[in-house]
Amino acid sequence: MSRQLQVLASASLLLTLSACSDTTTPIDDCVAKDGMQPICQFHNPEDIVLLADAQTLLISQMGRDFREANRGSLVFFDTRTQTLTQAFPNDSKAAPAEDNWGATDCPGNPVQTLAPHGIALRQRDDQRWQLAVVNHGGRESIEMFELLSDDQGPRLDWRGCVVAPDRVFVNDVALLKNGGFIASNMYDKQAPELFGINSAMLKGILGMDTGYVFEWQPASGFRTLAESHGAYVNGVEISPDEQTVFANLYFGDEVRKLDRISGKKLGSAAVSHADNLAWDAQGMLLVAAHNGSLSELSACFDKPGATCSLPFSIIRIDPQSMHSEVILEHGGAPMGAATVARQVGGDLYLGSFTGDRIVRLKYPAPANP
Repeated sequence: MSRQLQVLASASLLLTLSACSDTTTPIDDCVAKDGMQPICQFHNPEDIVLLADAQTLLISQMGRDFREANRGSLVFFDTRTQTLTQAFPNDSKAAPAEDNWGATDCPGNPVQTLAPHGIALRQRDDQRWQLAVVNHGGRESIEMFELLSDDQGPRLDWRGCVVAPDRVFVNDVALLKNGGFIASNMYDKQAPELFGINSAMLKGILGMDTGYVFEWQPASGFRTLAESHGAYVNGVEISPDEQTVFANLYFGDEVRKLDRISGKKLGSAAVSHADNLAWDAQGMLLVAAHNGSLSELSACFDKPGATCSLPFSIIRIDPQSMHSEVILEHGGAPMGAATVARQVGGDLYLGSFTGDRIVRLKYPAPANP
């Protein structure tokens, strides 16, 4: 047996034993605690974006287990009225050829199969609003939607898709104003299994490079950012001027800053188990990161759909200096396992990849305003 195979076998055994030994208890009640108000009407609200009205959230609701491509949905949530409405699947028709925002080889509308993960919203050069959705259902793809609004409220019209390259397992996406995007590849989803666990994922757990950040352009297709490789690349964001990319290396314990054009590494912040990234109103990056043990994380996946108590942190990062500040540490009720933090006025909304809720709390002011 090769040295690498021995290491992977040991990691697989450790992961299995960790799952067997965990005693984490799911959270069942929906009661405010520690300044956090749970809102319990969701299904695995993994990622959140804020609409231009500064009050409506668009939320990606994952299926039972993203690794199995179970169906999920997209929903709108009005933070003032506390009203939840379905955004997709819906009855939107195929986009006309002149309004296709994806690749020409897109197989068709995913209305029956959408299994969403990371999402991104951006106003295009033509002033229209584009939503990109990572999809694992039926195909590994980035689905494109136009966000529209009328007297009935916001709605989504499907505008095409971009099928990911072979063996790529996408986690998150960030849009460019010209309709292109940046996205993260976690690991090779077709890698052989070792004791029932994807061997590429095991490499990531051990801190080995498994993924990278890539860009897609309508005219030129895909390219990989040169110095973006890392262990389980997770959330991504892009600077307002589109020159700088930020990527979370979940098992690499790093938020990496990259030059978008050259792909060169410009800096980093040390953050363990960093999940999604989001901009706040002051131009700072908010990172949701997990603090729990491997056994606690594994237990969350073993109880899909249950509200997990996994400890987490929310970290605020200055994108220029990459100086980081922990603004929240929490574990247990009313929600654990936060995957995203989104500012709405003076509040912060947190989502999770598992469970029936988001939570609202006051957005902590900077330590040195």
